[in-house]
Amino acid sequence: MTAMTTVEQPPSTATSETVRGVGRRWRGPALLVLALVLATTLLALVSAAGPSGRLDPDSYAPGGSRAVAEILRERGVPVRRLDTVEAVAEASGPEVTVVLGVPQALAEAELEQLGALDGGLVVVGAQDEDLDALGLPVKVRGLVQVDRRRPACELEVATRAGEVDLGGLSYETTEEAATGCYAASGDATLLRLPERGATLLGDGALLTNDRLDERGNAALALGLLGEREGGVVWLVPRPGRVVPEGEPTLGELIPDGLLLGGLQLLVAAGVLALWRARRLGRVVEEPLPVIVRAAEAVEGRSRLYRAAGARGSAGEAVRVATRERLLRRVGLAGGADRQALVTVVAERTGRAPSAVDVLLYGGAPTDDAALVRLVADLRTLETTLKVGM
Repeated sequence: MTAMTTVEQPPSTATSETVRGVGRRWRGPALLVLALVLATTLLALVSAAGPSGRLDPDSYAPGGSRAVAEILRERGVPVRRLDTVEAVAEASGPEVTVVLGVPQALAEAELEQLGALDGGLVVVGAQDEDLDALGLPVKVRGLVQVDRRRPACELEVATRAGEVDLGGLSYETTEEAATGCYAASGDATLLRLPERGATLLGDGALLTNDRLDERGNAALALGLLGEREGGVVWLVPRPGRVVPEGEPTLGELIPDGLLLGGLQLLVAAGVLALWRARRLGRVVEEPLPVIVRAAEAVEGRSRLYRAAGARGSAGEAVRVATRERLLRRVGLAGGADRQALVTVVAERTGRAPSAVDVLLYGGAPTDDAALVRLVADLRTLETTLKVGM
């Protein structure tokens, strides 16, 4: 029988990355991108579910006003939710009531435009600057807690509603025909200005879903908002919008959603960078796939020194290497001090100790020529050193 020999295959030296390695390397970024997509989708679904802002006629939240809007619609009073002053101006008219739930979210020019409209105006929590922009002769007197209060006035809609939840800001006016109700410390928290067709509420708690069914809140809300046949236009400005003071800038023309998406991508890129920069264990040494000649390594390092202008670092590196060789040649221990090395080298080269000290421990070269001279002088020092003296 012929003996069969087994030929051992040499170990593979392939350095290309395997499919499994590629999958493991990109698994983290893929999971991160998936998480970002899921978060964005969830945010979009939540946003699509409807607004949840305070005094928003489309909001079902406790602070929203969906309930009063639906009751008005059931009674034949149309309620339209708009988010721009321009749309409100187009929809307004003598028989329309405009509701401003958050006047602080509007610019002065927008309030001036709304104050010039015909029809009714119900404003909640207006400050002095808002009142001035609307052109109403009213001043804020103070801030009181929202509590059950009685009308104590001759305003028909208030006397019919009776006790309600009111408070917040209190007002005073110079208009003689004005009627103040639900007073706190003598100042009205509901102020009706018939000549202007405006009604001021110090706080909007009675309009919210949470309190509409308490006391006479619903009666007062329906009476104030439903007294005009043209219906109600409810202004809810978009959150985070920028009101241009003149010609819009490029930043103002960029949609908010695009800016949010860019921010999310920036955060994702930062997280990815941190993840890729991690180190899970000690550094593993691996053999180089190719042999690099010593001369090439020296030349490459010297080019880096030259590109950085690091003459001091280059000169010190040459001095350190020279000192180590001199210590071995003269037989001194590695921990020998500066004075000992300088003394021995000076004796064996016949040079002055000060000149040897400057050469081995002197300052950094000032230019390339000085660096070249330093290297040449150190080489000459080594060649003239006499061993065994």
